[in-house]
Amino acid sequence: MSAFTSQTPQTPAASEFSAGVTATLRRWTALRAAIEGEWGGGSCLSKAEQIRTHILSMFLSSSTLKYDAQDVEDFLYISMEEQFCCQLEDGSPSDVGGIIFDMAVKCLEGDFTLSRQMVEFAEKEREVLEAKMNVNVLVEGEDFEEDMEEEDEMDNITTTTTTTSSQNVMNASSSDMQSYANQSLFGAAPVQQHLPPPRQLGEEEVVVEKEKIVDEDGFEQVVRRSKRKNKGVKGNP
Repeated sequence: MSAFTSQTPQTPAASEFSAGVTATLRRWTALRAAIEGEWGGGSCLSKAEQIRTHILSMFLSSSTLKYDAQDVEDFLYISMEEQFCCQLEDGSPSDVGGIIFDMAVKCLEGDFTLSRQMVEFAEKEREVLEAKMNVNVLVEGEDFEEDMEEEDEMDNITTTTTTTSSQNVMNASSSDMQSYANQSLFGAAPVQQHLPPPRQLGEEEVVVEKEKIVDEDGFEQVVRRSKRKNKGVKGNP
């Protein structure tokens, strides 16, 4: 029987399970919708990473299973509600929790089939999506034959990418699976925009006034003048 923990940084079982969890969460429609819709605000990516980290810690912190599918399901329900303000009624947390627990059991037994399948499915979906995005958008008014050729090209791309993905995943090593698990769940975190510093206590907003100026030719010009009033701020007159 394999083990999740040892004196080495990562055992094969831990690497395979981590990759399977990563793939399962990437395929979870509800979580992806929450990320794309920014239901959790500007820190959605970080919140998704926290969900993955917590699930991995539930199983990788011990050589024996201390949690079951119901525990994972409850955690996912609570996380989606608290982190993304989403009350799920589709039963998907139960499905995801069941898959993750089954993977944990099988990986501890040295059977990595399920975790590899989840990675394979996730890679197929990613490559198909990328292929669709790379196909040129049909220009309105093109001939019907050209449209059909474009659809045939799309089918060929899809078939090729899914076959390649399947072969690569099934022939990968456990170290490759660990590299997959080390990837960010849904891409890099967005760059934080530099916002102006918050106003001091008692400091009013910038008031913009328009001052009319007439030039020599009689045309009116507009000049913007900013006034900042500081009332009750220590150190200001």
